[in-house]
Amino acid sequence: MKSSQAVALIFFLILMVCSNLLAQDQPPMRGPAAERIELFKKVRLMESLKMDEGTSIRFFARYNRYTESLRAIQKDHNALVDQLQKLTNSNASNSDIEQAIKDIGMIEEKIAETRSKFLGELKEVISIKQIGEYVVFERNFNRNLREIMRDIAKERWNRQK
Repeated sequence: MKSSQAVALIFFLILMVCSNLLAQDQPPMRGPAAERIELFKKVRLMESLKMDEGTSIRFFARYNRYTESLRAIQKDHNALVDQLQKLTNSNASNSDIEQAIKDIGMIEEKIAETRSKFLGELKEVISIKQIGEYVVFERNFNRNLREIMRDIAKERWNRQK
């Protein structure tokens, strides 16, 4: 298990360094690098959940719909947080700020509902144990990705000194 994590870490390091060299002007997690990470994630997910081809097709059809709707909701969430930042920086009224906070709360509830609905839909495709493995995989994958990105940032910082 440790060796597969080490291979994944090395792969991500190489992927991040190469993609960064090719796309200096792009914000992080956009373009080909994000697509390669997403593809790698899907391959690892298939391996982790031990899905056959038919199950994978049904799973990823739902997974892709879920990630697209989650991206759209998160885009709205980010826009509301940006609006809140403008309100707080411009000395807006407390009622305007309170309304923005309520709107953000509603979007966060929508994110939670979307995740819960997706997990419920997965019961039609994979077993409960696989759903549990999926939830753990998501947390660990995202945690590992953040750690890799943090390590790359530290390495860059140290090289600039």
